[in-house]
Amino acid sequence: MKFSTTTCALLGIFVLLNSGFSECLQMSVLPEAGTNVTLSTSRSAEECSVCRVSGVNGSELACFSTLSLQPEQSVTLQYNCTNPHEAFTAEILKTVECTEASCSPATGQTQPSLFKDLSRTFIWQLTGPEETQLVLTFPEDGLKKIEPSETCPDQYQYTVVSTQPNGDVHTEKFCRTGPVSHVDLPNKAVVNLQVPGKEEVDQTLFEITSKPLVKRSRMINVAPEPQTTIFIRKVDPESACTVCKNEGSEPSQCSNSLTLTGTNSFSVDFTCPQPQDSFRVEINKEIDCSETDCPGDVVQAEFPHFLEFNRSFTWDLRVSPLQAFKLDFSGPGMKQVLPSDSCPDEHTYSIITYQRTGPLNIGTYCRNGSISMVQVLYKGRLSLMVPAERKLDPEIFKVSTGGEIKKLAVVNVNLPSKTSVTELFSANYPDNFPDDDLMMWDFRVPPNYNYTVKFLENTAPRCLRKEVAVEYQQDGKYKIGRKLTDTQPTQQQGSFTMSLTNCETDRRGNPPGLSLKFQVAVVKSSHPVLCTVDLENEPDLTIEIEKTTSGTFCEMKMDAVVQDKIIVPPGKKTNLAFQDCPSKELKMTASKTLGCQKWEECPMEGTQLTLPVMAQCLPVQMQKMTWNLMVPGDGTVDLLPTTGNLRQSLPGQECERPYIVNVAEVDGTPFGEFCPKGAISKVQIHSNISVTATPRPASRSQASPFFNVTFSREINESYIFTVSPKVASPSVVSTPNWPDASPSGEGHTYIKVQTLGSLEEMLSRREDEKMEDTLNIPDSFYLNTSNCLLEEGEFSLLSKITLQKKSNVLLPIILGTIGALLFLMLIVLAVVCVVLRKKKKKLAKEASIYIPKGNIFLPGEGGFPKSRASNESHVYTSIEDNMVYGHLLHDPAYSGPVTDQYGGPQADGKPSRMEKAPMSDTEQDVYRPFLDPSQGMGPARPHTPVDRQGSLGFVDRRMVDNELNTFKSNGDLTPLRLSTVEPQAEPIGEMEEAL
Repeated sequence: MKFSTTTCALLGIFVLLNSGFSECLQMSVLPEAGTNVTLSTSRSAEECSVCRVSGVNGSELACFSTLSLQPEQSVTLQYNCTNPHEAFTAEILKTVECTEASCSPATGQTQPSLFKDLSRTFIWQLTGPEETQLVLTFPEDGLKKIEPSETCPDQYQYTVVSTQPNGDVHTEKFCRTGPVSHVDLPNKAVVNLQVPGKEEVDQTLFEITSKPLVKRSRMINVAPEPQTTIFIRKVDPESACTVCKNEGSEPSQCSNSLTLTGTNSFSVDFTCPQPQDSFRVEINKEIDCSETDCPGDVVQAEFPHFLEFNRSFTWDLRVSPLQAFKLDFSGPGMKQVLPSDSCPDEHTYSIITYQRTGPLNIGTYCRNGSISMVQVLYKGRLSLMVPAERKLDPEIFKVSTGGEIKKLAVVNVNLPSKTSVTELFSANYPDNFPDDDLMMWDFRVPPNYNYTVKFLENTAPRCLRKEVAVEYQQDGKYKIGRKLTDTQPTQQQGSFTMSLTNCETDRRGNPPGLSLKFQVAVVKSSHPVLCTVDLENEPDLTIEIEKTTSGTFCEMKMDAVVQDKIIVPPGKKTNLAFQDCPSKELKMTASKTLGCQKWEECPMEGTQLTLPVMAQCLPVQMQKMTWNLMVPGDGTVDLLPTTGNLRQSLPGQECERPYIVNVAEVDGTPFGEFCPKGAISKVQIHSNISVTATPRPASRSQASPFFNVTFSREINESYIFTVSPKVASPSVVSTPNWPDASPSGEGHTYIKVQTLGSLEEMLSRREDEKMEDTLNIPDSFYLNTSNCLLEEGEFSLLSKITLQKKSNVLLPIILGTIGALLFLMLIVLAVVCVVLRKKKKKLAKEASIYIPKGNIFLPGEGGFPKSRASNESHVYTSIEDNMVYGHLLHDPAYSGPVTDQYGGPQADGKPSRMEKAPMSDTEQDVYRPFLDPSQGMGPARPHTPVDRQGSLGFVDRRMVDNELNTFKSNGDLTPLRLSTVEPQAEPIGEMEEAL
């Protein structure tokens, strides 16, 4: 654009007077020799431009956003905007040409006054001949190298961009003042210097020199292994790099390849700094089995010196003629791929056989496939290719000598036990299969699967003699011949072999030869069992189905995804499929969570534990059902059988009914097992628990409730058994998880008896006190047992209660110990209890068993119900013999019948196992009397007595931390026998018969 300068001149005077910088400022510029200048702005020409002034008296202007100025050409410029230093930048370029000896110019020169007000970038383009090194020297304060993301504080910044011989571009950044005094560059580089506006710049910044490139070498010390040869071969013929071998005092011998043998150490030099770009390394080992046995397992160690090189590990294998060598890959197996394919783990194997016509590729393979073995006739090579920088992941394979084969190769394929497709190729694929030769594949098909062979791609040769044939043989029986164009076996069962035979081909005119790409697909021969499990109305129920045996052909799917273990989550509807899954190979369990975390969330009425109704289509019945019963921290779980009463399942006693209920604390501490037909009418446990039932084989459409569960407020014991013994029918009750030991508490080991409504203890004995032989109890009572913090020994108790009716006479109940009390006396003599009181520790709960007369009631419901005065069925006059079996020392590993536990201590009179409980940092106990029942919050019943530190009766916190078991009985006059001499007791088998 051109226009007159008259108006601009008048305007310029006005602006100059007012702002000090003209909108139409003119200046004359003369770039030095070898200097090219470019002015540029990012603004539009209407906003700001620079104009070349020409014509008579500068009457014509040519304005531009970008303007280039040539060396040694004077020009007058004019800006048509205010503050052009904010709009324009100047790029000042110099070219430096170098020879092998010098550069011109020899310094980095600037023109300091040129466009001083603008931000400037000085650029030096440096070039020199190949094999030349350029050096920049900064003689004064030097430079400081910075990271690419950093900037210089004074905005005075150098950027050096160099092109390496291999084409890589390398960038470095520097600030002024630092330790760097010189920078080495290749023969091509660009040096930039950015200078902010109005900043001064020196005329000479650095010196430029050149010199011939000194070739750097790379040295590697190598020591080959025995029977190993290392080949270093050049793969880039255009590279001038060579490899040299130094051995002892011999002069270096350099060439384009190098072979290292023996076990001596060699020094290998390369005449270039990056020899991995020009050479590859092959590590070869020979295995000759023609006269000796093959070595068996073969594993290749890494050569860390050559990690930067592309490497190949090769094994040359030889056996006697007509024999085959076998490569066993049965560990991970192999998968055949095309020679042009790469493997996911970058470890590519290939097998080559040597024929008269030269080497022939049997196949290329990756790890993790169905090929388990390859047999190759006479002589061949196994190769493993690993790329540079990839560490060798050695795979052990076996080499052995096979029998005589009249085939090129035999490939053994173990088809997987799942729906799959395996692709295979003929030897030398995609090139020609050798003339008049034979190759065989041996397929192992898993049971319950069908196979289908399909030819994907093939080429047929022009035959002179014989024909191309495909032959199948199954289990060594008859052979079936097919042509390449025939339909191959479809949906067949059983293992089989497939052979491919070539004819003698006519090679005139270069026709195609024989090649074959095919696949073998296997699918289940059976049909899947489909089943929909709907738990949308069961928000708390989980079902698990898993296999019980390994190596099974069972295939399970959940929503079309194969699973080894199926978990159907609560509240979900899931589609399942089972194929070849007999019920004996499956296990199905279910679990359900009931309860609450806060009392306001707890159900007001009882909940029945009912076996859920399972889908009829499931191939297996439920083996186990578990209910996790959760209760607030101050709550209790109450278990009441729906029909009849329960008994504890003890060693030597089996349940008559098929349901066994295991009650265990949720944290895994075992509590015990319960069976039908007993005297226990209620179990109360102050804890979260789980209840496990083993259902009997029955129709899964029938729901079977067998427990009522209620959640009540805190009891003062750890647990309570409510026992209602029957007339003339012994009832056996034990501490939880008998015969294992009861949990340790604190205080003393006690056995105590106290009638209901009475403050007087009829019996109170601890481990260091003598026991009476008998005790008569006139009414319903509690039998409490409490374990201490044992220093030695263990404690558990087995009791037997027998009631016998007599007319018009009060009821006696005899509680006695058979043999076990002999253990009690031993405890008195041998066991030492550590009686301690812990400071500020939450106290443990008691435990009790309540044995009532007449109607069952709940301790804590405000009182005892009245008995039936007109019915003599509840009146008992005498007891034959009633015994409590207890032992404080036994073998905790014992799992035999109960009868074996009643023979007393070991022959040497010592307990079975002696253990010491760890001491804690607590104070020694101080005893004080029991609490009065009126001080508690519960009903009028005796507090469970413990040591004199306090009582855990009801909710009083002055109790000692201990474990207390209470057996409660409601009856008339009852003798209690606690004897150190074993009375004549009926065998445990008779007790079971009575149950």
